[in-house]
Amino acid sequence: MVDAYFKGESFSALLNSYQRPLFLLAHHDDEISSAGLLQRLVPGVRVLWVTNSDGLYFESDLEPAPYGELRKREGLVSLEKAGIPASQARCLDFSEVEIYRAMARLYESPDSLDQVWPLFAAIRDAVRESILALEPDLVVTLAWQGGQPEHDLTHFFGKLALDSLARATGSRAAFFHVPAYEYTIVLAQRFHPLYHGERLRLRLSEEELATKLEMIKAYPSQKRLFGDFERVFQVLGPVARLRGYRSVEDYLAVEEFGPVPSDLDYLAKPHFLDFFTYMFDDFEGTPVTFSRSVRPVVARALEEHGLKP
Repeated sequence: MVDAYFKGESFSALLNSYQRPLFLLAHHDDEISSAGLLQRLVPGVRVLWVTNSDGLYFESDLEPAPYGELRKREGLVSLEKAGIPASQARCLDFSEVEIYRAMARLYESPDSLDQVWPLFAAIRDAVRESILALEPDLVVTLAWQGGQPEHDLTHFFGKLALDSLARATGSRAAFFHVPAYEYTIVLAQRFHPLYHGERLRLRLSEEELATKLEMIKAYPSQKRLFGDFERVFQVLGPVARLRGYRSVEDYLAVEEFGPVPSDLDYLAKPHFLDFFTYMFDDFEGTPVTFSRSVRPVVARALEEHGLKP
């Protein structure tokens, strides 16, 4: 991966040429995967969260609305650790619970697209309006990878918004994506081994890593998820050590990302089998899959965008 590190540092050296960088994220804590890159874009970087992150309310003693408010506060604390003031962040405040409810309805009833479409159209329009207002020259978002449906939809709606921005301004922003996880969390923060796009890697400084670890601590509500990642790392320890990672901290000190491939087919399943896409994801027992819960939304959006599915 020497070449990927070289490309990453070469890209990092040019970051000051971007005047209006934007992180477009689905959830509060999605910034953790690329917290080092985020730090290198301070002070001008802006952060836009699409959801209020209320999806795991059932793991707390709170209802969705107050749980979402808790998560939003945690997100602002996380950014503060990185030197980003609240004035440079915004949450579009869409409910994860309602998004999952709509995706589950699509799974159960494919002919319900007309009924659930207004929610997805509202998300698409809000992302587009935000990007047209901010006019970013660099957008970093979550990878299109089939690990989490809201990650994929955020990426996809960001792509459509950047198309609109390019038509409006005649200039196309740089578009990069960051892998989060696949196969539950077994493959975390790295692209799939068969990924054919360009890979860039950054090795964080001690100070950048220390800040990243402090940002993780800003999310006490997500302690279980971070703990799950640590346990997976321990199970994969021998393999990880062969790849040069002696600890979870060593792993977190390396960040992988890359330019979004121009030929991404958003109608194609991210994995050959739907089973491996959004593994075990559901809403109150109803599965959420790419083919039945996400692809219909993508197809309708592409049609309305003027691109035939």
